[in-house]
Amino acid sequence: MLKTFFSIIIFSVAANIFAHGQAVVSQREMAGKPIPRLVSEKGRHTLMVDGKPYLILGAQMWNSSGWPAMLDKTWPQLRELQCNTLEVPVYWEHIEREKGKFDFANLDKLILDARREGIRLVLLWFASYKNGSSQYIPVWMKENTAEHPRMLDGSGRPIQVLSTLSENNRNADARAFAALMAHIRDVDESYRTVIMVQAENEPGSLGTDRDYSVTATKLFNGQVPGKLISALKKKPGTWQQVFGVDAAETFSAWHMASYINDVAAKGKKEYPLPVYVNSWLRENRFERAGEHPSGGPTSNMLDVYKVAGPAIDLLAVDIYNKNYMQFRDLCEKYQRPDNALFVPETGKGMTFARFHFYAIGDYNAIGVAPYGIDPFHGDPHDKRDKTRLDEKFTAIADNYRLLAPAIPLITSLQGTGKLKAAVEEGGLGDKLLHFTNYNLLLTFGFPSYKVGPDLTGRVLIAEIAPDEFYLIGFDAKFQFRPKLGSGFSSAEFIYMQEGTFVEGEWKQTRIWNGDEVYHSTLTPDGVILKVKLRGLQSDQMNITPNFEK
Repeated sequence: MLKTFFSIIIFSVAANIFAHGQAVVSQREMAGKPIPRLVSEKGRHTLMVDGKPYLILGAQMWNSSGWPAMLDKTWPQLRELQCNTLEVPVYWEHIEREKGKFDFANLDKLILDARREGIRLVLLWFASYKNGSSQYIPVWMKENTAEHPRMLDGSGRPIQVLSTLSENNRNADARAFAALMAHIRDVDESYRTVIMVQAENEPGSLGTDRDYSVTATKLFNGQVPGKLISALKKKPGTWQQVFGVDAAETFSAWHMASYINDVAAKGKKEYPLPVYVNSWLRENRFERAGEHPSGGPTSNMLDVYKVAGPAIDLLAVDIYNKNYMQFRDLCEKYQRPDNALFVPETGKGMTFARFHFYAIGDYNAIGVAPYGIDPFHGDPHDKRDKTRLDEKFTAIADNYRLLAPAIPLITSLQGTGKLKAAVEEGGLGDKLLHFTNYNLLLTFGFPSYKVGPDLTGRVLIAEIAPDEFYLIGFDAKFQFRPKLGSGFSSAEFIYMQEGTFVEGEWKQTRIWNGDEVYHSTLTPDGVILKVKLRGLQSDQMNITPNFEK
């Protein structure tokens, strides 16, 4: 026992010396670098990290994998994925097992390990609400429903969802979240390993469209708050009078957003990292509140959240829809002048590797991330090699490898109209894009030696000057033509360079010419090309030789 005691003391001292040494180095290296923040200017949103625009090329852990035993086995897979950001849960039920006593040991290890790996963190606060339920609250709250009441469904039965109207519930979560943010500040302010925090996860109430408790029903039958009436330009009245068939869901959203806003505000007072909330979609099945978590930041409740939740920096959307029109529709809804698009959860595989190009190129997303990077969840049918990255993530790893060096270019052009995406879809043989002086035709199904039926073509096109472009992508043939009315009949390549970016500077690896220019096809492995053009008139092309001499 005595030997164990001294071992613990020695380990603790060594850890403190290590942490102190890291802190000294960090303060020297990070001096003057501002806190991560979300910048919005004229409807254009940019996530700033270390004072520079940042694009989250992320991955999210399974729900029950934010533990050292799971994370220790996951870092090798994250290296293969080449992501720059990990989204990982932190659990209220573990952090505050005894009321008022906080344990951040697991979090400290996570932060230190992420620094070692050179990966940033987005922490997911699994607390009052998670996927339309309240299963992550501490045991002392679960066992004391008199002090920490639940919502009641339409039949008057309590459900496993905390009441948003309870001050005890709200204050308990806010205190814990504030303690979490204060601790992150204390251990990470000099490093900026943690760049953003999610407050709650897919909040709302599954199983009921609103709380039917006596208190909630009295409020529901009362007047809609004037602040919401004014912001939405509605006439005063009760919730039913003002919102009709959407009254119950709007009532739930107002109180849920107000609850989360208070939690976020208390946390940001300690350490003002960007805070977001993500949404379980309503665009499934019958679109009925309660069948999706009622009161969450669904597409029809975004305006309500913007009024009730000023401390919430953005409302994110989790998308697993495999239809590209649905994916684009959701990006369209969540990319707003008052809301940055962030897609913190998507599916995996080539489909979503392609869709990520839409989000980044056409909808100016500040980040994307597939869900379930690690193989240590409860699915008994998951037979993948647990020491390697699942092959379903290979295409996303290819994306990240290609896109990561180009982040400064991408973020500089997002929201300007100079960055666009072209993506191969079933029945879509080509895509025509319009730029300042040129039209660009992307043709898919190339190269002819492509093996298998998968749709793989995906390209970002960046216009850096009227006659100069970067093409970043896979499996697409491209052809430039001058715009109609320009006076030019064709476009000549002045040069076509293959290369990449090193610390934001273009580095050519080779020049394309001959067959490579003739075919003008982005390779299956992915490539970045820098292209300069010149418009030609027909009399400049020297097509007809002059024999009169």
